[in-house]
Amino acid sequence: MNNTIKLSMAASLLMTIAVNAAELEPITVTTVNKTEHSLEDTTSTVTVITAEELEENGYQSVSQAISTITGISVTHSGGLGQQTSFFVRGADSGKVLVLLDGMRLNDPSTTNNTALLESLTTENIQQIEIIKGGASSIWGSNASAGVINIITKTPKEGTHGSLSLLYGSYKTKGIDADIGYKDKKLNAQLLASYLDTEGISALAPREAEKDGYTNKNINLKLGYQFDENNAMKLSYNRIKTETEYDDSWSAGQAEDDYSHAESDQENTALQYHYRVDDYRANLYASQGKYERTYYTTGAYGDGVNVYEAKLKEFGMINSYEYAAGKAVLGLEYKDIDGFNQYNDYPASQADYTNKAVYLSNLYRVLTDTLIETNIRYDNFDQFENKVTFKAGVKHTCQMLPGFGAGANYYTSYDAPSTYQLANVVFGNELKPAFTKGYEFSAYYKELLSVTYFDNEVEDSIDYDMMNYGYYNIDGVSKFRGLEVESKYKFETINLNLTANYTHLFEAIKEDGSDLPRRPKDTLNLSADYYTDSSSYGVTAQYIGDREEFGENTGNYTLWNLNYSRELTEEIKLILNAKNIFDKEYQSVYGYATEGRAVYAKIRYSF
Repeated sequence: MNNTIKLSMAASLLMTIAVNAAELEPITVTTVNKTEHSLEDTTSTVTVITAEELEENGYQSVSQAISTITGISVTHSGGLGQQTSFFVRGADSGKVLVLLDGMRLNDPSTTNNTALLESLTTENIQQIEIIKGGASSIWGSNASAGVINIITKTPKEGTHGSLSLLYGSYKTKGIDADIGYKDKKLNAQLLASYLDTEGISALAPREAEKDGYTNKNINLKLGYQFDENNAMKLSYNRIKTETEYDDSWSAGQAEDDYSHAESDQENTALQYHYRVDDYRANLYASQGKYERTYYTTGAYGDGVNVYEAKLKEFGMINSYEYAAGKAVLGLEYKDIDGFNQYNDYPASQADYTNKAVYLSNLYRVLTDTLIETNIRYDNFDQFENKVTFKAGVKHTCQMLPGFGAGANYYTSYDAPSTYQLANVVFGNELKPAFTKGYEFSAYYKELLSVTYFDNEVEDSIDYDMMNYGYYNIDGVSKFRGLEVESKYKFETINLNLTANYTHLFEAIKEDGSDLPRRPKDTLNLSADYYTDSSSYGVTAQYIGDREEFGENTGNYTLWNLNYSRELTEEIKLILNAKNIFDKEYQSVYGYATEGRAVYAKIRYSF
């Protein structure tokens, strides 16, 4: 089936669904310019996944949740907890900034500055905000393809809490609990979760020696309102994991019962908020610690790889709301330090500092046109400085209420990771990769939205297999694609239909060859039926042809069923059936994926 036919079928399906959409409910986001405002008050492409959507669909990790969003594809090197790669509009995960309550989760000690989404479970999450498109003009490095900001649950008035128990296929079991309190002055929230699975074999076939996974997470929030103008907030999050995996270099490969890994990630942030009239100020300090150890076995014997990094960040955000918009001035300082060592060989270490200032302005021309402009200057002590900017416009049509269109042009950059800086090709100096791109979008309420994007990346960083180090590639890599979304509500019968489709026209390297693992076409469908106390859902995902090792790895379709019921006012039951037709497929060549699986969760709230 050629691309034209597939594109036509997907567009026809979306248009069939899109007939009468409901108005978009007001949603508050913080990711666009680091201050709170309505989802409507930005020209950026923003998607929000709510806690209800996470629970009803049975997503156990953030990587599972974002895989259904337009423009995003995710690959798994095995089952739950195994290494995950994700691509936003074709760009790799090192070009996507991942935040937890505004704290950076991108690990500087990784080979491409990626965040380890496979370790982020969903139990403590209130919503996930996703911005697609270059966002370095606000967030700096590692945001050239987008930003994913994970917001954890916040306390409600009085004392409240919940306890959830999970059990399912592959001897998967979990427990999570939270308790919170809020009054006029004090608010506090403690959340803890535990997830364990016997799993499947990481390498195919899935029936080989099993590779288990354990995840422990604790999240704490404390806030105090001194008066109407002054408040403080403390945030803390820690994730510890233990993962069994298969070393592809080992003699037994899928029967490797030794290779395993441990990780410990800790993030802390302290914020002070001040407000008077239309002025807001936020002073913050945060720290991230990342530690990973891999125990491997292979043809050359056992080995131990240690990766460590520390990130300290300080900043001040000033915002002023005026009659026609909002202006934001931000100041930042970051200190990043990374370390890695294999067995007793000499360790590799690198560090750098980053000072930055940025200015953002949202300006509403009359009531129907929004103009958004950002500019940022970054000063580094190890490589060249960068200036990035964004200019965007969005217009809503008064003659056709609900119809609108927008456009953004942006530049962004991605600084090398400390691992890359510590392992440079001899005689070379790394510099940040630079992205420039644009997007056009048009929408009619939630009925239908279409976005076209076009990005080019210069000075991409790659590994030289011959010289054992990283270097900047000459030339330009290109990413072009189309995103289509639709939602439709049958109000009279409480039925919701959603669909989204992504087509990559280009995801090519500097030499013109296709980048691996990026599907040309992705289609997601869902139907949800609601009663007073229950919900029933079915989802389908089609992943199109992909290239890996110069071969077409084929396509596949997965079907899932979801059910939830409020047994009492305090108790809720959630059932999820995954891959109900037991599809045999590979997300990454040579690695196993889950077959048919069923999970049940019961939650008690007070």
